[in-house]
Amino acid sequence: MKELLFILAIMAVLFGITAIRYRRQIVAAIEFYKLIRHAKESMSPLEKDRLSKDNGQGIQLIKCSRCGKWIPQTAASGDVRNPFCADACIKL
Repeated sequence: MKELLFILAIMAVLFGITAIRYRRQIVAAIEFYKLIRHAKESMSPLEKDRLSKDNGQGIQLIKCSRCGKWIPQTAASGDVRNPFCADACIKL
């Protein structure tokens, strides 16, 4: 039992020394966590719904047949076999 208490005391001392040495980084990590939590809480309900309804499907991307750029399928123009990005490739 004495050995266990000795080991716990040594671990507590090492933890204290580490906490003192890295106190700035610990404080920065806590502040960053608070900032992220505040930003998440201040989101509008519409943004929260959008984040929760992701379903993991993501956005379908297709490759532009003219410039080779990957674009969302909803932003593509042209037919299914030869899609092109409406913004850049129309000017070409």
